[in-house]
Amino acid sequence: MRKPSLYILAFLVFACEWPFDTDETDSGSLFDLTVEHSILRLVDSSGVHLTWSEIIIENFSMVTVERRKFTDTVWTQRAILSNPLITTYTDMVNDDTDFQYRVTFSDVQGNEKWAEGETTIPKTTSLYIPDDYESIQTAFESPVIDDGDSILVFPGKYTGSLSILGKDILVQAIDDNEVATIIASDSDRCLNINKGIFEGFRLERGTGGIGAFTPGGGVYASGNAVLRNNFIVDNEAPGEGGGLYLTENASMYNNIVINNVGDNVGGIFISNSTGEVINNTIVGNNIEDDTLVGVVITNSTVTFLNNIIAEHTGFDLLLTGDNSSAIVAYSRFKEASLADLDGNIPGDPLFLEVATEDFHLLPNSPCIDTGHPGDEYRDNDGSQNDMGAYGGPNGY
Repeated sequence: MRKPSLYILAFLVFACEWPFDTDETDSGSLFDLTVEHSILRLVDSSGVHLTWSEIIIENFSMVTVERRKFTDTVWTQRAILSNPLITTYTDMVNDDTDFQYRVTFSDVQGNEKWAEGETTIPKTTSLYIPDDYESIQTAFESPVIDDGDSILVFPGKYTGSLSILGKDILVQAIDDNEVATIIASDSDRCLNINKGIFEGFRLERGTGGIGAFTPGGGVYASGNAVLRNNFIVDNEAPGEGGGLYLTENASMYNNIVINNVGDNVGGIFISNSTGEVINNTIVGNNIEDDTLVGVVITNSTVTFLNNIIAEHTGFDLLLTGDNSSAIVAYSRFKEASLADLDGNIPGDPLFLEVATEDFHLLPNSPCIDTGHPGDEYRDNDGSQNDMGAYGGPNGY
């Protein structure tokens, strides 16, 4: 009965001794780290594979895996491994940047032996909605979207308010034949933007947020934001600017702003602005007592050119405060004088069909070829600028 016990004891001794052999790897031996991946286009996250030399150290404590961006000075811990026989690790990355890696073996006295490696992740310059992400906002917040990148949006209805803040990117609807619509969340506007370009969308049902005098029902544009070729409709603000509030150096080109409601200003409230408002169509916006007021410019040095403001029973355009350095020229609004020397006109713009939201101009419209005569404002066919959203180099 004793023989089997001896055999078993011997087996256990040898089995335990082999994987924990404490013969230390020669200190002069090379300790290599290989970093590799198969990423062609990073959308969400993907793996980077690390492989290092097998080494044995006395009084082993742990293996630490760290990484940092090339622009960082501090390492970030990614993993701590308690088994010295593990020689691989897969790190998940979600940013299209260049990374350095370090793998460190430590003993209980704090002595260390390490190896370093690096890798380049291919740059992702655009994301597609809904193919890559269902949400525009989630795509915008992705680390792979950096200044100069694009978010390209297919037609459809996208619910939820957008905050395009802090990144200088292009957010663009990419099918001219169908519509990509942003429908605001409850008690919020459709869009807050302070950088980049937002182009080609229909923005509706914004309520401007919570607050008795909150401006900008559909859009709050500040900083260096650019709005281009958008359709801003059926929004309501508790403050000025049912359609949008424009301030700082934000600019807008070739947008249509209709049927919005605000306190005192139904369409666009332009305040403390240094930007450009060029070739837009602003029609039939309202205030709460049903007096239609289109645009108010206050305390601004804005450049306001080639716009059509129409069908407001109150003011089409009202200037308040100090606008002495503002340029308001070559635009249609009913307050313009027939003798206006800046190219402003009061005549009926003669839209094709307002009821179906078609604001193209009839052939006999006084707004055709009467925008700014400068070459930089010419229509796509090379003729002098047509006022309104369909004129100028960005006309659609």
